[in-house]
Amino acid sequence: MTVPMLSAEDLGKFFLSGDGRVVRALEGVSLTVREGEFVCVVGPSGCGKSTLLRILGGLEHPSSGRVERRPGRPPVPSASFVFQDFAVLPWLTVRSNAAFGLRMAGVRRRRAEEAADEWLRRMDLAEFADGYPDQLSGGMRQRLALARAFTTGSPVLLMDEPLGSLDPQTRRLMQEQLLTLWQEERTTVVLVTHSIDEAILLGDRVLVMSARPGRLTDEFAVPFPRPRDPGIQDSPEFGRLRARVWDELRGQLTVHAR
Repeated sequence: MTVPMLSAEDLGKFFLSGDGRVVRALEGVSLTVREGEFVCVVGPSGCGKSTLLRILGGLEHPSSGRVERRPGRPPVPSASFVFQDFAVLPWLTVRSNAAFGLRMAGVRRRRAEEAADEWLRRMDLAEFADGYPDQLSGGMRQRLALARAFTTGSPVLLMDEPLGSLDPQTRRLMQEQLLTLWQEERTTVVLVTHSIDEAILLGDRVLVMSARPGRLTDEFAVPFPRPRDPGIQDSPEFGRLRARVWDELRGQLTVHAR
């Protein structure tokens, strides 16, 4: 994993509040995400994690600094996003939701739906292809959101708390499924999460952001080999790394609470 896929240099993002004040969301953020790497970002609420993700994916422009996608090579096609609220379209069937990204990219319906059906099968949703999202549980809707993202074939997947609204048991199952899928596909992933355990289980690196304005304060390499067994969460090594990340994050949370 030596070829850069995403590169951000000295990013800043500023907003005007309703009363005209300047709100600094990000300041001086630089990072490189290598091709096929799974990078997780943790930090206090409101520290700019989601803003960073949107800038990396081109949904927002930075106020300062720059982002390069696949620097030195042809640019990356649009990144795929997965959000906490699933963002599925209730008036479309499960199959049409899964095919939506490809259809918006101009792919013919039959080809898009064939690709969607393959991912619905892999997500154990094939039997619901002709149904609608309101017939699915929360975990199933999130699997549908993941199927849609993977169906596009984009080499970059950006995920903003994708499992945050699930109950603990469903979240654990989804973490294991996402881990398996990534190890099969090796898509470049940036995941924003509030869960340190989730970040360590899934990621190659864990980045910690400060309280607003968001800066990257530390980086932790995850030492566990791939393919990765979810059982590592019970190991002493996992616990020690969790404690190190928490010590850094706790410092940022303390600042944020003042």
